[in-house]
Amino acid sequence: MTAPGDMSDEPPSEPAGPTRGRREPALRGRAVLGLAALALVARLVWIVAVPTHPVGDFAMYWESAGYFAEHGAFDPEFIFMPGYVLALAALRALGGGLFAAKLLGVGAGVLATVAVTGIAARLFGRAAAVVSGVLCALWPAGIAVASVLGTDMPAAALGVAAVWLLLRDADARPVRAAVLFGVVMGAAATVRAIALPLVVLAAPIWWARRTSFAGGLRRTALSCAIAFAILVPWGLRNQARYGELFFTDSHGGHTALVGANPNSEGVYSRSLNLMFTRATGYQMLEAPHRESDRAAYALARQWTAFEPDYALGLLAAKADRLLGRERSLLYWPLFRQGVLPPAALAGFAAHRAGLEAFVDVFWFALVAAAFFGVAVATSRRVFVALALLPLPLALSALYVAFFAEVRYHLAIAVFLFPFAGLAWRWLAQTVRDGLGRRFNERGRRRLARELVGGLALVVALFVAWPRVVAAGAELRDRHRWAAVVCDVAGHAQLCAWKPTVPAPGEGPSAVRGVWNGVGLKLSTALAAAATDVDVPPGRYVVTVMADTPEASPAPEIRLSLRARGVPLASTTLPQPAGAPPAALSGVVEHLGGPMRIELGAERLWLAPTFFDLGAVWASDLKIEADVH
Repeated sequence: MTAPGDMSDEPPSEPAGPTRGRREPALRGRAVLGLAALALVARLVWIVAVPTHPVGDFAMYWESAGYFAEHGAFDPEFIFMPGYVLALAALRALGGGLFAAKLLGVGAGVLATVAVTGIAARLFGRAAAVVSGVLCALWPAGIAVASVLGTDMPAAALGVAAVWLLLRDADARPVRAAVLFGVVMGAAATVRAIALPLVVLAAPIWWARRTSFAGGLRRTALSCAIAFAILVPWGLRNQARYGELFFTDSHGGHTALVGANPNSEGVYSRSLNLMFTRATGYQMLEAPHRESDRAAYALARQWTAFEPDYALGLLAAKADRLLGRERSLLYWPLFRQGVLPPAALAGFAAHRAGLEAFVDVFWFALVAAAFFGVAVATSRRVFVALALLPLPLALSALYVAFFAEVRYHLAIAVFLFPFAGLAWRWLAQTVRDGLGRRFNERGRRRLARELVGGLALVVALFVAWPRVVAAGAELRDRHRWAAVVCDVAGHAQLCAWKPTVPAPGEGPSAVRGVWNGVGLKLSTALAAAATDVDVPPGRYVVTVMADTPEASPAPEIRLSLRARGVPLASTTLPQPAGAPPAALSGVVEHLGGPMRIELGAERLWLAPTFFDLGAVWASDLKIEADVH
């Protein structure tokens, strides 16, 4: 019997144990097939209606698959994980074309829907499972990326499927559950290497199921061993190819370098390629791959450590880029240059604002419902459900720490659907029980606790998130610095420019990284920046080229160059129309060690603007031995 006021299908605190109310009937196979069919049809309609063409990395996957199908090996420049390309190669070998390749994305969406439904059914009951499955099947951004030849959705589907298989078999066949979890997570790691370390997060799930500590460790170790074994052939290939045994891809360092770039706030810029090449002698994503990747990792660590406050602010920007909204997911299947024929692109562009708003509203509603569901699961002590949270949290932390794009959040978003399904089931049952006047005192107290807790968590999220993003932007604004290639005694090296006026952290930084140098943006009448360059004792000629940006309203600015505190040269900018950049040069004696080079900009009182105080760009800093 169910006590009056209890929710009749309250989920158990432990899935294998007794419920505190009446257990729902199991989700029927026909319901799961119906949800899978819904996901399949939605995605098939999309890929037929939207004739996308792969570009960029996605074109690389397709071309690499063609090379493998023809030669039976990866092309020499292939530096990514092999799983997705091998699947594409198998399709190409069987005569499949681009449409067949897109079916992998369709299949990933269907698998994710089935897995999400299975997880929700296991943890929260049939009603929550149906809602979760419908939400995943009709997930707008999830449908949109089905036409993109990318690894993100396949990796996301495999990750959530691995968790579903573990939960499905954990009661009756725990060894099988551990084996399947390891197999599927190993397959996910062949698609995206980041899945491999996540295998250890099976342990909290086992422990939440009241498995002994040692038993949880044994089963997790079995999963880890199987996932690792799946990657052994890839490791042996790398041993043969590069002379060293490793099980990841060969571009993680470049990814981390992009994420640490102070000149672009952690997003890709073409100028980074030139800067990296001039400073290290290597080219990004080109041979020798391992050496280039290590150099990029080392540089990324240096940049992160150089200005910790800026790096902290950069984390907020990457987190917002990863999780803040989903509209950017439409870029790859719809709005990226070359993806669609001009007529199709024009049609979607005409409705871009509405499409983006729709995608964002769905995302915000999903996140709100998922957080409410987490609060309900916490209130009811559904510890197994809460034990799933380390997976999306770990993914979020890793991507934010290194590099974040919105498409990376697909593997995170799939874990939100079961909790969102719980929230909608809670709402429906609360309305039903309220209309039926089934609440007793105990039921009212529980309802109040869950309502207040859920709303508090959702409100806290939507209030705190913009504040965190704004705080990160303020940190970046105050501690912004620039990485610039300088010529020191005929050798290129990276110089780090920091503001000196205003003092670091005491106002908006005047420093801006520009494509070939450093910029000074005046927010007051004065601005200055300095870099320390390590050179041996001697007499040196210091030279820098300077001008104002073309887009600047160009008030008159006095720019000065100093070295070791000694004034070397000054000039007034902007230059006359059509004139080349101004050259500032001077000679300085140096006793050895770091030589401080400083640029100072002063707005002259006759400047003809009241709104923009102006900016200057300085480039081509050279420190050469004085031979005269």
